[in-house]
Amino acid sequence: MKLTRLLVPRIEYVLVMALFWSVIANGPRILNFDGDLPRHLLMGRLILQTRSVSTVDVFSFRTTGFPAIPHEWLSQVIMAGAYAWLGLNGVVLLAAVLMMTVWLLVFREAYVRSRSLLISLLLVALAAGAAQIHVLPRPHLFTYLLTTIWVGLLEYIGDKAPGKWWLLPLTMLGWVNLHGMFVLGVILWGIYLTADFLEHPSTSWFTAKKTKALALAGVFSLLATFFSPSGVHIWEAIVSLGSNAYITSKITEYQSANFHQPETWLFVALLLLTITAFARSPKIGWTPLLLTVAFTFLALYTSRMIPLFAIVITPLTAKALAGWLREEYPHSPLLNLDQRLTLTNASVSGWIWLILIVLGTTLLLHQGTRFDPEGRGNTFDNRFFPVQAVDWLESHPQSGHMFNEFDWGGYLLLHLYPQQQIFMDGHTHIYGETLTREYETVMSLGEGWEKILEQYQIQWAIVRPQTPIAKGLEKSGWTILYQDDTAVILRKP
Repeated sequence: MKLTRLLVPRIEYVLVMALFWSVIANGPRILNFDGDLPRHLLMGRLILQTRSVSTVDVFSFRTTGFPAIPHEWLSQVIMAGAYAWLGLNGVVLLAAVLMMTVWLLVFREAYVRSRSLLISLLLVALAAGAAQIHVLPRPHLFTYLLTTIWVGLLEYIGDKAPGKWWLLPLTMLGWVNLHGMFVLGVILWGIYLTADFLEHPSTSWFTAKKTKALALAGVFSLLATFFSPSGVHIWEAIVSLGSNAYITSKITEYQSANFHQPETWLFVALLLLTITAFARSPKIGWTPLLLTVAFTFLALYTSRMIPLFAIVITPLTAKALAGWLREEYPHSPLLNLDQRLTLTNASVSGWIWLILIVLGTTLLLHQGTRFDPEGRGNTFDNRFFPVQAVDWLESHPQSGHMFNEFDWGGYLLLHLYPQQQIFMDGHTHIYGETLTREYETVMSLGEGWEKILEQYQIQWAIVRPQTPIAKGLEKSGWTILYQDDTAVILRKP
């Protein structure tokens, strides 16, 4: 009996293992979705090599010495460690483990609140599908995990253990060094504190144990945000990152989602289900109401917040939906089935399968197994990155400053730095509006584009073929040194 309990997995374990596998199978796609990953890997590698964290830019000749707040340095170190261990297979594996952990924690929180196995499974599957819009191997995955933990701690400290308030600042100490979205923790804390006051609007609220615990947790969590290589300046970087409308308009993930695209429909379904459950539920407190309003606004404002909406809202919706069904349909076949499945599920464990799937996948990736349907494997794709062109550059190094496509900047750095610095990459917050506009002027052959190249003493360029800049340089007498379907390398005469 004990062996059966150990070997038969719970249903939620089957679900999260399937989600783990979906990330593994999509490895080539998520590795080649944007150009930021190579820079993160290089930065992490440099930190490991030098045992120090630089707070100024060293990668572009236009911004050398400019402030570059390393608010993701610890994530970059972890990702670089995975890359050094298993190459890009290690990066994909890390992303899969993080997301499996996130959804397992979200399921448990949903089940604790709803006491409904079926509803929790359904909503987690729906939420995980909605979150796929921004599941990429980048530092923000750590924010997904820490948001899940943070909300759980706020619930735990507020309802069960106010004396454990110190767990929040301890968590924040890691968060502020992992990703710049640590500010989300402060926002969540503020929502919980405000909602608790609205639930108990009296003078006695100020002396309650829960109030004191939340206040102490908030104050010391704010103090913890100063303990990073950037100190107090990290707040300046976060504010400036979102305050320039021009810069944010150039970053796709900061824009609102296009709800005509099928990839957003699961988010819409989750939102509509939440609204329906809240409308029919017998009682909705201030905390779930404020959380839903805040995260719905954020998800509608910027697509990168859709996964965080799914993570925070799923347990709230599960509780409301279960309360509605029990209130209006107490003897429904669905609830009877739910009870029977819950009893059966509780009689088994099978947690060992979570370990086995990670270990087995690691071993197979180490042996070179390719899990994606096309069999391409986890590599940088020449259809997105200038892989062959960089191979040529490594055997034919070019002297002088270069001009490059900004979304290739990280890949060029990963292979050519420190021998070569770049013109620009996707970290537009370092370059600011003026330098970003210079890049756009050159790319579009705008007025004064040749003067900009002369100003920075550009000697060669690597750009996409048949683009205005490629044609303009060739027309100006630049020599084509190398060309393939993805990239063309030209040199000034």
